[in-house]
Amino acid sequence: MTKVLMINGSHRTDGNTSILLSYIEKGATSEGGEVELIRLRDLNLKPCTYCLKCTISGECNLDDDISILLEAGLKARNIVLGTPVSRWFVSSYMKLILDREILYQKGVFENTGVVFALLMGPEQDKTLSCMLNILMRIANHGKMIYKGRIVANGVLEIGDLDKLDDFKDEAIRLGQSIIAKT
Repeated sequence: MTKVLMINGSHRTDGNTSILLSYIEKGATSEGGEVELIRLRDLNLKPCTYCLKCTISGECNLDDDISILLEAGLKARNIVLGTPVSRWFVSSYMKLILDREILYQKGVFENTGVVFALLMGPEQDKTLSCMLNILMRIANHGKMIYKGRIVANGVLEIGDLDKLDDFKDEAIRLGQSIIAKT
């Protein structure tokens, strides 16, 4: 069974990011995938200080919940990064983990499929290509295997996602393709 780690980077508990990830999960499980969901807002995570202790000892100098992500990430074959776009980039929670050097040093992302699930408010689509370029560079740095993306434009209020035509089906198909491409 293919393990999929879904990381919810939203500040909201049950907002549009949760809804989007639930559609992707439905697709993945319909193809036999096993899904684990981690909500970053529920973890005690600190910003990386780039002390590089992890490059020498393999241990992180910070006392926080990064071990939860390490354990789950090392078991996963695919990772879905779900985040609203805030201030023209991923949420502060998502940025926090993308900056954590220990995840790269321990090989959490290496040879792991990655999917970007992004939700954007109105008028943010002009920044999409720049943001995707940066995310692809991060994926390359982490030696991830890009498996796709889904972008919901014009999503601001809870429930806006369900107003987009055929979006649910697109998200389910993406979830199915994650498993099919493994």
